[in-house]
Amino acid sequence: MSFHRRNFVALVTAFALWSLPIATGEASAAETRTITDQLNRSVTIPDKVERIVVLQHQTLDLLVELGAADKIVGVLRKWPSLIPGLDKYAPQLANLPMPGDLSTVNVEEVLQLKPDVVFVTNYAPPEMIEQLSKVGLPVVAISLSKGEGIEAPKLNPTFDDDDYAYSEGLKTGIKLIGDIVGESERADRLIDYAFAQRKLVEERVASIPDTERVRLYMANPDMSTYGSGKYTGVITKRSGGINVAAGVRGATKVSMEDVLAWNPQVIFVQDRYAPVADEIRKNAAWQHLDAVKNDRIYITPEYVKPWGYPLPEAFALGELWMAKKLYPERFADIDMQKQVDAYYQQFYGQAYTGPN
Repeated sequence: MSFHRRNFVALVTAFALWSLPIATGEASAAETRTITDQLNRSVTIPDKVERIVVLQHQTLDLLVELGAADKIVGVLRKWPSLIPGLDKYAPQLANLPMPGDLSTVNVEEVLQLKPDVVFVTNYAPPEMIEQLSKVGLPVVAISLSKGEGIEAPKLNPTFDDDDYAYSEGLKTGIKLIGDIVGESERADRLIDYAFAQRKLVEERVASIPDTERVRLYMANPDMSTYGSGKYTGVITKRSGGINVAAGVRGATKVSMEDVLAWNPQVIFVQDRYAPVADEIRKNAAWQHLDAVKNDRIYITPEYVKPWGYPLPEAFALGELWMAKKLYPERFADIDMQKQVDAYYQQFYGQAYTGPN
C-alpha cells in the first residue's frame, strides 16, 4: 500500500471514529423526550418506555387500566393493602419486586430493575425524588389533583375548588401516564367514559333540596375520617350526600362525641378497612346513631374508591354506587352489575366478580 493510500485510509478511519460519538449523541437525543409531571417538573424520559417501577398505588391501578401492566417491573410494598384485589386483573403483580413505598425507596434495588421510568406520588419526600434522580433515573410525580405552588406536593392540599382540582387533576394525570406508556388513545377513552358517567348522577341528584339530602360519615380505622379538601369530600357531595365531617380538612381523627353530635344517617366504610363496619355494629357507643339503628352501614366495593385522590372508576362507578345507596328510589332502574361489567370489560379486560 502506498504512503498516500495509507494516509488516506488512516484519515478516513480517524474521521469515522471522531464522528461516532456525535452520531450516537444525536441518536440518543432523538430517542428521548421531555415531559412535565404533576409537580411541574421537567423530566427527560426514553421515547419508548418498556420498564416501569411504580411507587404509588393510584398510578399502579391506572397502568393496569391502560393496558400497560406488562411494562411494570417493580411495585410499592404496600399495594396489596392499599388497593387489594388488583392482581385479579394483572396476576403478575403478586410476584414483582417491591423496592420501595410511598415515602421510602431502596435506590440500589430500583437500579437493579433497570427501569425507564419511576412513578412516585406527589407527596413523596423531596430527598427520595432527589436520590433516584441523582443516579440517572427519570422520576415522574403523579398527584391526580391540580395543585399549584406550595399545595402541589402536599398530602392534604388546600384548593379553592376541590371538585375542579380533582377533576382536572385526574384528566391531566391519566393523559400524562397514557402518553408516557404509549397508550394516549386508551387514556382518552378512559377519561371520556368516566366523565360521561358522572352526568347521570349529576342530573338525578340536582333537584334534591338541601334539607332532604342524606347525612353521611366515612368511617376509617381508629376514629379517623375524611373531611373536606380530599376527593372523598367530592364523591360524597356529587352523590347527593352531606359529609357530616366537612368542617374538618383532610384525613383526620375525630372524637366519638363529634360523631354522636353529627348523627349520620348513613355510614360508609372502605373495602380496605372492612373490619371497621363490624366494630361499629358491636360497639355500644355507636348504637345511638341513625345509621346504626336503621342498618345503613355500607362497605364500598373495590371500584368506589372514596379515597383522598380520585381514580376514573370512582367517577364512572363509585359516585353512581354511592348515590344509589343514599337514594335507592331515584336509582331503582340502575343495575350496578351491568354498569360495572361494562367498565371492567373495557378497561380491566374481564367482568367484575366482587360485591356491589
